[in-house]
Amino acid sequence: MQKSFAQSCRVCALSRLCNGNVAGYALTETGQGDGSVLQSPPVEQGWRAVVSDLRERIETGSLPAGSRLPSLAAMAEARGLSIHEVRKAIDRLKSSGHVTGWQGRGNFVSEDRFVYTLARRTRFSVNLSGEGRTTRLNMVGKRRQAAPANIARAFGVKTGTRVQRAEFIRLVQGRPAMVARHFYPLSSRFSGILDHIDTEGGVTAALRACGVEDFFRIETTIMTRLPGPHEALLLDIPSSQPVLVTTGVNVDDEGMPVEVSEAVSRGDRILLRT
Repeated sequence: MQKSFAQSCRVCALSRLCNGNVAGYALTETGQGDGSVLQSPPVEQGWRAVVSDLRERIETGSLPAGSRLPSLAAMAEARGLSIHEVRKAIDRLKSSGHVTGWQGRGNFVSEDRFVYTLARRTRFSVNLSGEGRTTRLNMVGKRRQAAPANIARAFGVKTGTRVQRAEFIRLVQGRPAMVARHFYPLSSRFSGILDHIDTEGGVTAALRACGVEDFFRIETTIMTRLPGPHEALLLDIPSSQPVLVTTGVNVDDEGMPVEVSEAVSRGDRILLRT
């Protein structure tokens, strides 16, 4: 059955006025001779729309890792939703790993995790360059200090024996990931190693300048704890967020201890693999 002239006119008029859409509804033909019907497109609304929008922006990088999200009240007002709906959306994004909430600080885009492989020849920059990650090592400070018990044991000296320490902040993709402390014996062999770290631009090159052509990991211990104020500041995390502490003992090709490293890592950024 063909549409009447009046029906055709109504369809054409609506199409011209709304450019083919009426109040957000697509104008389609039924093909059954009864004119046109209005069909709703599959548009997400309410909290589901918030989830879809934020997830897309996070996954495409328009909301970078570590970005702070607006408050629930601000998002609710901007989107014309209730705080309850926005909170439900954020909870869904937390469950999927897209968003991390820090008590007292708000909600943030979750940090990008990287895999750190523990092996006999563990090298941080080599580890991550294999994943296509950019890394940077910034020195925080260097000094001589009394060796704590675990460092003294690794070097085979008494607790309190003076050792050398260099401290760094390691950045991955431009974001803080690890506070690294490197300890060395206070002996003639390593007398200039702290200066070599400055001039050579890295730990491996500094050890080579002291005559250590290669070194190997013989022991690794792993523990979790809360960060100290200094560590929390460097890692840009709240003091309530646990950190992963990895301590490694490295020896030269004759089996002599040459370095003890202590890595304090953000637990939300690192995955250890052996």
